[in-house]
Order: sequence, then C-alpha cells, then structure tokens
Amino acid sequence: MNFLGVVLIILGFALLALTLLMQTQQFSLRYEAFLQMLSNLDDAVANLPLKGLIVVAILLIYVAKSIVPIPMSAVCVIAGMVFPTPIAVLINILGFFGLTTAKYAWGKHLGSGIIYKLLCRYENIQRILESDTSAKDVLLVGFRLVPVVPINSISQIYGAMDFSFVRYTILSLLGFLPRIISYAMVGRHVYNPFSLAFMLPIVIMFELSGAALIAVNAFIEFYNNKIKSV
Repeated sequence: MNFLGVVLIILGFALLALTLLMQTQQFSLRYEAFLQMLSNLDDAVANLPLKGLIVVAILLIYVAKSIVPIPMSAVCVIAGMVFPTPIAVLINILGFFGLTTAKYAWGKHLGSGIIYKLLCRYENIQRILESDTSAKDVLLVGFRLVPVVPINSISQIYGAMDFSFVRYTILSLLGFLPRIISYAMVGRHVYNPFSLAFMLPIVIMFELSGAALIAVNAFIEFYNNKIKSV
C-alpha cells in the first residue's frame, strides 16, 4: 500500500505541473476555442428545466450503484455540473448516506461477502476487523479516504460485523466528505478543465489518497506490533 500511496502522490504533483504548463501563452490560443465550446455547454446545462427531476435522477443512480458498479466519482461530478457546489455537496451526501445505509443493511442480513474473506487473507487486517477496539473506527475512516477501496464492500462488511450504525454513518461521512467536496468542485469547473479551479481538487484528492494509503498501512503495522508486544 505504501507503493500505491507514493504513486498517487506523484500523480497529483504531475497533474499540478501539467496545469501550470497549460497557463502559458503557448497553449492559451488553442485552449480559448476549446473553452468557448465548453462555455456553450455550460449555458445549456444552466438552462435545463425541471432541476428537481435531475436531483431524483442522481439519487436513483445512487440506488442503482448499490447493485451496478457505477463509478462514484462520475455520480458526484454530475451533481457538480448541474448545481452550485454547496447544493451538489448536499445532494451527494444524501445519495452517499442512502447507498451506505443500504449496503450496511445488506451486510447485516446477508453477511460480509467475498471481500471480507479476501481481506482476512491479510492477518494484520483480520486482527483489526475481529477486534473490539477503536482500531476498526480508524480503519473505516481510512477505507473511506482511499478511492481504490470499494464503498459497497466495506459497507457490507461493517454491517455484517454489527458495527454501531450511528458510528458507522458518522465515520463513513467523515472519511468520504473530502472526496464529495472535491468531486463537486471538479464538476462545477469541468467547463474549464485546465484551470487551477478544476485541477486543484483532483490534485488534492491524489495527495490525500496517497497519504491516506500510507497512513492506513502505518496504522495497521503499529496496531499489530502493539498487540504482539502485549
């Protein structure tokens, strides 16, 4: 996980460097024509009627995601494209809450699923998941921070463990909120894809995800070393 974390951090800096390069005059002329096309698209989206139906459609996509592997980033960005960032964040929080609640209930009634068995192949992670300590809290926040960890599978695992639903909901939202905000900002500025306003949230997500992977790995090692020394 440390290697993947370093890769994400490097990718974040690479995107930032590319964004700064695109600000130079050499690229600006060609970019202006492209921006004009995106501006027309922005106007078309802004004038869409029946915004309430769009909210319903986005929430239905979240419902579908509980069964179909739809990328979470795409759903969050759609809301950001149509609505101002604060409203998009609220819509995505509502959708995320519905999705994680459904999969938590799924796990509570049907079991943890195959991902739990795969995770338990790693003795260090299994030891934390089977403990009665706050280590599971930290691990849940870490799982939500890292985009490569499936949302549905982790929700199902924590439901099967009969983990406190209130704590599960708060910790899940705490870990995933930075991504919700970042995706909403990306969607809002998708019509200017090489601007700092568009790229900076992506860079932050890469850096945060990379740091989270390294931190989760360090925490797992620390916890297990502490248990072995007792």
